[in-house]
Amino acid sequence: MKAQGKPGEASQEKIGANFFGTLSSHDKRGGNTVTIRKKGWISALSLTVVTALALTGCGSNNNGGDSNNGNTANKTDNEAGSKNAGASKENVTLTYTIWDQLQQPAMEAIGKEFTAENPNIKVKVEVIPWGDYWTKMSAAAPAGTLPDVFWMHSGQFVKYASGKFLEPITDKVKNGEINLDDYAANLGSIYQLDGENYAIPKDFDTIGLAYNKELFDQANVPYPDDTWDYAKLAEVAKQLSQPDKGIYGFAAKMDTQGGYWNDILANGGSILSADGTKSGYDDPASIEALKARYQMIVDKASPSHQQMTDTDSTEMFKSGKIAMIFEGDWRTTDIDASDIIKGKWNWAPLPKGKAKRGDIINGLGNVMSAKGKHKDEAWLFLKFLGSKRAAEITAEMGAAIPAFKDTQAAWVKSRPQLNLQVFIDQAAEATPYPAGTKAYPVWFPKESEIMAQAWGGKISIEEGAKQVAEMMNKAIEENK
Repeated sequence: MKAQGKPGEASQEKIGANFFGTLSSHDKRGGNTVTIRKKGWISALSLTVVTALALTGCGSNNNGGDSNNGNTANKTDNEAGSKNAGASKENVTLTYTIWDQLQQPAMEAIGKEFTAENPNIKVKVEVIPWGDYWTKMSAAAPAGTLPDVFWMHSGQFVKYASGKFLEPITDKVKNGEINLDDYAANLGSIYQLDGENYAIPKDFDTIGLAYNKELFDQANVPYPDDTWDYAKLAEVAKQLSQPDKGIYGFAAKMDTQGGYWNDILANGGSILSADGTKSGYDDPASIEALKARYQMIVDKASPSHQQMTDTDSTEMFKSGKIAMIFEGDWRTTDIDASDIIKGKWNWAPLPKGKAKRGDIINGLGNVMSAKGKHKDEAWLFLKFLGSKRAAEITAEMGAAIPAFKDTQAAWVKSRPQLNLQVFIDQAAEATPYPAGTKAYPVWFPKESEIMAQAWGGKISIEEGAKQVAEMMNKAIEENK
């Protein structure tokens, strides 16, 4: 998720305590670029799983806030999730840590409703910006000082689970305290490792095509729609570009989840083989898709890699300098907050490729610390976070697409002026984010290092793709 982050390249954070080594954590949902919104080659979101989804329908402030008592939440089936069995009646304050300031109001509202049902348990929502989040978490994990409850990303999950830093919730699932069938697209299976469950699904995300209506109107060009293919995208990008005025038709950014991974899939290539044992970067279809994106920079239909490194491409879109950009749904609130573009933009589906309409799907989970001092109370809150009521609050406040089944419509209606339905509809063809193996933390940061050389013109796109494939295959072999 990438609410305020660097453009086009994954961040490579120095991870503490030697346990984690160096790991790039990029998710557009919080800040840094490239990408993301998962085990063994993510059995979680197989094509069957993603199809099921279709049938159902991220900040820089470190200050959190204590939630206060509010009105008693409505209770339905798996809604309240806050029966006090096992929890003491002592006054407790739980820390709930997230990385997206834009979602803080919704998370605090959820905390207030939980406290209304559990007056002795208050919730402090702490926001750590994405750029610092995993650095701090990786230092806190071996020190035993992780927050009581916190957001987990699929790209980070394996390390935290294998390090025994997360509290398993398998027994809660088996005894029926939480029903993972309540969540769309089998999202509940994403955060599983060695037969153990560790997270309750929070939300999911896909990628859309954001476009500037004003720039289209000025050029008398029809808006993008579901008939568009990549040839049409390139054609219109050229038509709308005015390089002498600093205006470009498309942002051909060096990006994974929000960029060329979608191109690769649409063109019939792959990021990884279906079983996760081989890179797909050296597939001719993958290389062709990468070349086509880079060609937009060559044709000056897109800013250069250096321009998008100096200024985040989505910030350029927000300032009216780019007509079209691939972005994740989590960026909606951020974009719509721009006075320059507010009321002048919308979402469209991604263009179709030779094989299909490619799209990456991902999802966040809520987890609890294995070393928490108030595990019973933390479980009650974790369960409430996974309730239908919490999902309704998330949707109604437009914070994210909730994972709980049949609650996504409220999110779509939260901004009726925008075509948010495209994110729900595209889930039918979406491919899971490829973070489900132990090799992922090894190859992902190296991928961006290599592709930055290609996007910067130091090596060819084909050579970059082949180097990435070789590096990935080695990482996979060494981290089985």
